[in-house]
Amino acid sequence: MAATRTRKIQILHTLLRAGDNRRLRRTLARQDDVQIASQLDNLDVEDQLRVMQLLPNDRRPEVVEAMRHETAAELVARLAPEEAAKLLDELEVDDVVDILGRIDEEQLRQILGRLDVDDANELEELLAYDENTAGGLMSPQYFQISPDATVGDALSMIQDEEEPPETAFYVYAVDVDGRLVGVCSLRMLVISRPSEKIRDVMERDVVRVTADTDQEEVAEIVSRYDLLAVPVVDEFDVMLGLVEVDDVVDVIREEATEDILKMAGAGEELAEARTFSGSFRVRWRWLLAAAAGGTAAALSLSGFDEALASVPALAFFMPVVAGMGGNVGMQSSTIVVRGLAVGFVEASRVRRLVVREVSLGASLGLIYGLLIALASVAVGEGVDPLRLGAVVMLGTAGSMTIAAAVGTCTPLVLDRFGVDPAVATGPFVTTSVDVMGLIFYFWLATVLIGI
Repeated sequence: MAATRTRKIQILHTLLRAGDNRRLRRTLARQDDVQIASQLDNLDVEDQLRVMQLLPNDRRPEVVEAMRHETAAELVARLAPEEAAKLLDELEVDDVVDILGRIDEEQLRQILGRLDVDDANELEELLAYDENTAGGLMSPQYFQISPDATVGDALSMIQDEEEPPETAFYVYAVDVDGRLVGVCSLRMLVISRPSEKIRDVMERDVVRVTADTDQEEVAEIVSRYDLLAVPVVDEFDVMLGLVEVDDVVDVIREEATEDILKMAGAGEELAEARTFSGSFRVRWRWLLAAAAGGTAAALSLSGFDEALASVPALAFFMPVVAGMGGNVGMQSSTIVVRGLAVGFVEASRVRRLVVREVSLGASLGLIYGLLIALASVAVGEGVDPLRLGAVVMLGTAGSMTIAAAVGTCTPLVLDRFGVDPAVATGPFVTTSVDVMGLIFYFWLATVLIGI
């Protein structure tokens, strides 16, 4: 799939460079809106504009709606306000909010000024919510009905709607004050008798979120309860809108990407979404932490210079001892950080998790330590190969055990103190594993070889 997408992007690049608009139109006509959008996400803005100009007017909104919101915002920002307003007017409200929320205030004011007054007011209300909350994700378009109405009334309401929401999975029952009191799925409406009251067929225990609920929590709720949409209410339980499953999928992808980049110390956004100065500001502090950790490791090993002078073969195995420990440490920390993010790591499971990871580190360390130690026979001149092999084997096992313990416990401790483990775990794990693992390795050498 990735290879096919890459080839399509290369074809677009070639045709754009050649200025062959006739073949470009034919190529675009053979692809659906989602395929075109995925390619536009990887083109620069100038090429995006050229492709959009070649698309029929009725296809442009669908393509923009399928693009990543970051790239769609860059594209919309380059359009004239009248053209941008006309394009956005054809999109779903929640997608428009996601795009406009990434445009500067001056352009936003100009675009809103060219929209219908009611639509502009609605967008301004939605833009007031934090984009990373349920309020920033929600759509104000949904079906609501009185619990005293009949199933037939609900079906007629849906059928008579001129522009029904694209993802209308539920009808929400609200009282005279707009408070959410129940929900009916479309399936329930279809299989119920038209004369039945909504209050008799609706689900009264409705899973809901408030407007300020964090988007990650919204995604977890939708996933845990297998919902297609979750209603958003205010502090008085008045219905404000709903977050649909397509937006939740985007949130899950964004949060996973953010966690991965945080653990690597590379910020929270993909490289193409950030400027050089922004990338520099994000990365320098974590590289400083890595540099400080490496310096600490070097200083801690300075006391073993005589051991290295007496048995130079010890230096040959330092990279593999540190590397194996570092790999295990990152594996353990990744498991714990992800477990914390999705709610899998709970208080009742912590002890079992730590024991399991440390046992795995020790077991794998002994196995790989033994394999690595076999190589010591070939390089250990001037020293008892069995003793050198024992140092390498036990040193590798010890380094991997320490790494597993540190990689498991560090994110748990950070989370307990309210520090984001995805951000701070990496520097802690790499530094402590390098220092403690190599110190243990050289301590073994002094004991077993008698340096």
